[in-house]
Amino acid sequence: MEPSRFGRILGVGTRVASNMLRERAAQTSQSLKPDTKTSALPYEPAPLSQVYAERGRGVVRGTRKFGQSIWGPFAHASSVLWLEITGLFFGLFALFFASNAYKLRAFYMTGAEHQKFLIYAICTLVFLYFTVSSFLRAGRKEKRKRQRVG
Repeated sequence: MEPSRFGRILGVGTRVASNMLRERAAQTSQSLKPDTKTSALPYEPAPLSQVYAERGRGVVRGTRKFGQSIWGPFAHASSVLWLEITGLFFGLFALFFASNAYKLRAFYMTGAEHQKFLIYAICTLVFLYFTVSSFLRAGRKEKRKRQRVG
């Protein structure tokens, strides 16, 4: 069989099949339209735009759930870790200020270094507060997460 003749036969067959398919679809849609004379309404297929819109909503829901299942634990762990690392650095500063305040403890009430001692003592207390509050916040976050999960 020659290629050009084969193409023509194939093309004619495709056109005939598509016409038959269109006719059957038209018959089916005509038979599925609601009948106004009877009380029972037969099944009416949803338009394609609604089908595609529902598929799109499903994809959005699936993407959101996937993002929550991947991003949620990562964000929680990183936020707790960030609070703990921040608390550690605040603790290092508090340790530095406390050691300097300890060196100047003899000048607590009088002396030339009285102002430096007070500044070191205040900074030590402030950074100790930051350290403790940071670790407490990290612990509360972890506790809330465990309560939600378990």
